[in-house]
Parts: sequence; C-alpha cells; structure tokens
Amino acid sequence: MKAYSIVRRLVITILAVEFLLAALTTTIELAYLRQQHLKTFDIMLRGRADSVFGAVQDLEDEADSVFLDTSVLDLPRNDIYEVREESGALIGRSPNWNGLAGVPPRAGAPFSQTEVNGRDYRALVLHLTRNIDPSAKGPGIPHKIVVYYAAPLRPVWHALKDEARLLAFGNSLLLALTALAAALLLRRGMMPLHALANEASGISVHSWKFQAPEEAYAARELRPLATALQSALSRLEQSFRQQQVFISDAAHELKTAVSIVKSSLQLLAYKDRTLTEYREGLTQCLNDCGRVEDLVAKMLTLASIEQATPQPPSLGAEATDLNACLHQAALQLRPLAELHGVRITVSAAFAFHTQVPAADCSTLVSNLLANAIQHSPRGNDSEVELAVTEQGFRVRDFGEGISREALPYVFDRFFREDRSRARNTGGAGLGLAICKAIVERYGGKISIESWPGEGTLLNVELPGMVLQEHAAEMPRAQTSAV
Repeated sequence: MKAYSIVRRLVITILAVEFLLAALTTTIELAYLRQQHLKTFDIMLRGRADSVFGAVQDLEDEADSVFLDTSVLDLPRNDIYEVREESGALIGRSPNWNGLAGVPPRAGAPFSQTEVNGRDYRALVLHLTRNIDPSAKGPGIPHKIVVYYAAPLRPVWHALKDEARLLAFGNSLLLALTALAAALLLRRGMMPLHALANEASGISVHSWKFQAPEEAYAARELRPLATALQSALSRLEQSFRQQQVFISDAAHELKTAVSIVKSSLQLLAYKDRTLTEYREGLTQCLNDCGRVEDLVAKMLTLASIEQATPQPPSLGAEATDLNACLHQAALQLRPLAELHGVRITVSAAFAFHTQVPAADCSTLVSNLLANAIQHSPRGNDSEVELAVTEQGFRVRDFGEGISREALPYVFDRFFREDRSRARNTGGAGLGLAICKAIVERYGGKISIESWPGEGTLLNVELPGMVLQEHAAEMPRAQTSAV
C-alpha cells in the first residue's frame, strides 16, 4: 500500500468540507442579495413609472384628450417606457422604445423580466386612472391609463458580481487560514503519537525498556493505544525472556545428559574390563541415552503444543470421556506405581465429557499421574488419588509436598525443586509445563496446592460438560503395593 500522510488527509478533508459549506452559504447569500437588489430595483422602477404617469397631462381640447409631457421627465437614457389608453390609444413613449416582448399587461403581476436588444430588462406594467378637469361638482373625466416601463438590470448584475467577488475572496482567505491553522493544530496534536513512536522505536532484542510518554496517556484517544503497547511489549519481553531461559536450560540439560553418556563411555575405555563390566557400562549408557531421548521428546512435545493454534471451547461430536481417560492412564502407569509401591485409586462421581482430544487428554493425565507417583513415598501403602469433578479432574498425592517458596514456579520449564533427584527420577522439569500448555491451549485452568510433608493437590478445569451424576462410585482401578 502506498504511504500517505494522515495530517494531509485530515487537512484536505477539513478544507473540502469547509469549501462545500462556503459554496452553499455563498449560494444562499447571493440568492438572498439578488432578491434584495430586485426588491430595491422594483421600488425604483415603480417610482420612475409613477413619474411617467405624473407626466400625463390634459390636452385641453374639446375631446378632453391627454398627452405625455416629456419635458418634465428626467429618466436614464437606457430606460424605455410607453403610455397608452386602456382602449389601446397611444399617449406617448420613449424615443428608444422597441416594444416589450413577453410582458403581460396584468395588474396582478406587474413586474417581469424581458430582453431588449439582447440585454436583460426589468419591466413594470401599471394600470392607473387619470381624472381630467376635476371640479367641485365631480371627480372629473376618468382616463384609464396603462404605463409600460422597463429598465436594464445591468446595475443589479454588476452589484451581485462585486459581492460574489468579495465573498469569493473572503472564503478563499478563510480557507487558506483554515488550512494553515488545521495543519499546525494537527501537527501539534500528532506530537504525542510521534513521541509514542519514537519511544517504541528504541525497543530491540537487547533493550525492552518502554515507557509511554505522559502526553500519550493525557490524550484520551491515544491512552488505549499506549496502554495496549505497554502491555503487549511487556508480554513480548516476558515471552522473549522465557524463550531465552528455555534455550539456556535446554542447552544445559542436553549438555549434562550428553556429558553423562560421554563420561560413562570414557570410563569404559579408561582400562580393560571384563565382559560383564562392559555389558553393565553399555546398559548404563543406553539408560542415559534413553533419558536424553525422553528429554528431547518432551521438548518437542512442549514446543508443538505451544505453537499450536488455541482451540475454541466448543463441545463437538468427538468429545473425550474423561472417566475412561483416567482409568486408561491408571492402567498404563500401573507398572510404575508397583515399582514405587504406590496404589492408584480412581473415583468418578460424574460422567464428564471434554472437548480435549483423547491423545492430549491422555498425555495430560499421564504426566500428572506419573509426577504424583514419582513424588510419593516408596512403599508404606502410599496412595495417589484420581477423581473426576464437575469441572474436570484432580490428582492428589501424599508425598513430601512442595515448599511455599517453590510453589509459584512449578509450572516453569526445567524447574525442579531438588535437582539432585533428576537422575534418580528421570525428571527434566518439563512434565508440569507440558500439562499447563495443554490445559491453556483448550481454554482450561490448572492450579496446585501443596502442604509440606502432607502431599500435593492438582486441580484441572477443562471445557466440557457433565452428562450425568453417578449414583455410586464407579469401579476403582487400583494397584496393590509391592
């Protein structure tokens, strides 16, 4: 898309609107001025026509005729007039009279416009009565007189043109001043945005410092943008830092695992050994390689879950039976539980179906159950509980628990409260991080409570619905202590 200037567009828009308003007001004002000029012109025209009527005099003959005394008239030379009896007899006219085409002799509409010799004229028709020889015995002899009078409209048009020029000049000056003022005010108004952009331009992978300028927060329109930028950059910085920590921790974990394999091989090659010792050493190396493979697999699983598009919470036809998922996970991890001397109990007071696919649901439950088994005390009839709730499920163990200081970090990648146990338990600190990623991908929630020396409770809320409430506890899948 071609670059453009917001200020320029706004100025052009303001000028366009103002130009349209100026054109409209000028048209209305000129129409009003034209009407006023014509009214004034009509008054002048009536006065001149009355003067012509006043020049109609008694001829003082036996027929009591009348004539037009032009010697008493002082009229503009371009005006034309004609005086007739109502019967049609001519009384007098101006020397330049050529007739008035289209002027109706109607008293109801005395004024009209016509054209004389290619020029616009304003015409007037007066129907009056002239009394001749009035006396005390009567009003005299009436003569019905018709006066035709017309004057050129050129003075009116000249006046309107002068006024139109004045209005055009005034509006042009106003538009120029408006453009200048709008440009200055808009540039000044855009200063907080420029300040915000300048502040944001200083952000890089090495410097995430961003503080929106005060003028950006002061502007009501920019405050949401400044707040959104601040929040987005804060989340980006946190994500970037987490990514850096993840890469650093992953490199450290892989290096440690590879170093263990390397040291085991070096130890085997240090001196000649018996076949049994070589076999034991190679078995240990295979176990160490298995831990490296498991670590890489978990890292790939976590990366694929975090990069996947979040799924909307909609329960479809392929809903997963959470009860069956819990029983399946308990059966799959039964050998691990027997190895640790832990009994698994599964209870389901509700038939809960969730939108989480069966594969992800199995990974979620298996990781949480395996974590609970590994942190349960060996033997002594220890137990891990799996239970379906109205909103998902919970996992409860009765192990050593987690300290209050470590509790906020248990879902962080590669976090282990006791790193010395990693080789013994095989944990890399990714299990709970994977569980949290799965839950949040589908819009769920996961929370943890722990009591040092008493155990830990993990509560998982998943999108789904309770289909029915079981009247009695379902058969429990459990393993006996070894």
